[in-house]
Amino acid sequence: MPFNYMLTNLLVDVPEAVGAIFLDYEGEAVDWVTRHNDPFDLKVEGAYHSIFVRRLAAISADNDSGGLQHYVIKGDALTALTHTLPDGYYLVLVLDRPGHLGKAIFHLEHAAGILTRELA
Repeated sequence: MPFNYMLTNLLVDVPEAVGAIFLDYEGEAVDWVTRHNDPFDLKVEGAYHSIFVRRLAAISADNDSGGLQHYVIKGDALTALTHTLPDGYYLVLVLDRPGHLGKAIFHLEHAAGILTRELA
């Protein structure tokens, strides 16, 4: 499956989203889509999330709270939703305005399920 198609559908399903990025365990972009011309900021955002994923996964393991599945970071200007995938991959969806967070999480989880099947 072309990852770009799935990521584009994610942006269509979540109008508040400015970008979606599929990353490997090192934080390198495998594929991405953005509503902006320059994907640099989106790639940097995704790379930072590799640090967050590793730290939060370690904290989850230390506390025996189960594996890290997803998390949300909400700031004044942006909201980033991250969903972990098999083999250290992960998916980040970046929103630039308030919206229905539950809807965004639903569509992110759906996209993560598709990617999980593709990675198997």
